[in-house]
Amino acid sequence: AMLWRTSPAATELEELATDWVRQLVGLPETFRGHINDTASVSSFVALAAARHRVPGLDIRAKGLAGRPDVPPLVVYCSEQAHSSIDKAVIALGLGHEHLRKVPTDDAFRMDVGGLERAVAADRAAGRLPIAVVATAGTTSTTSVDPIPAIAALARREGMWLHVDAAYAGSAAVCPEYRALLEGWEQADSIVTNPHKWLFTPVDCSLLFVRDPGQLRDAFSLVPEYLRTPEAGVTN
Repeated sequence: AMLWRTSPAATELEELATDWVRQLVGLPETFRGHINDTASVSSFVALAAARHRVPGLDIRAKGLAGRPDVPPLVVYCSEQAHSSIDKAVIALGLGHEHLRKVPTDDAFRMDVGGLERAVAADRAAGRLPIAVVATAGTTSTTSVDPIPAIAALARREGMWLHVDAAYAGSAAVCPEYRALLEGWEQADSIVTNPHKWLFTPVDCSLLFVRDPGQLRDAFSLVPEYLRTPEAGVTN
């Protein structure tokens, strides 16, 4: 199922099934879904797209090493965020010391005031904030970060907002719980795992992105053996 021509049914079913889930959880039509095996991979992919979106740096082509024109790139999450965010930052070459673990309140939710102060401090020190990860359903306490306030700050600061709803995202299927995830529709990317609460018996993680073109720009390569005559079809 590498591309449409090699398996039209699998490709069409992936788009259809992910859109069914999008509708079930009440996300806007602007989101497009992509299936990965785990939320760790989905969050890695999302943060790679966030890194690629940084204007003027062309990290995909030029990399990070030995570039005095590239300031330290900073990612933010709460101290309750899943360890996969740490691993993504490390694997993307951003450096673990450039992941800011924002303190939480007495309900284990990210302190937005603390986030704002951390962003301001990094900018003052010449570092560049690029993304913030809000968690909807932390592994330890099932806490949900204040997504609307985080989204507003991310928008104001020009940061990519990724919502890790691997655990609690499926709760939005129930209208009476949807308010718990208020604001997640403002995210640039969202991950939720059908293999948790949607009875999927194999590893299945859905990454929803607001702008599929940004994901494609970050990853797409079309070698000769993947070129097809269908207009607009790549890998």
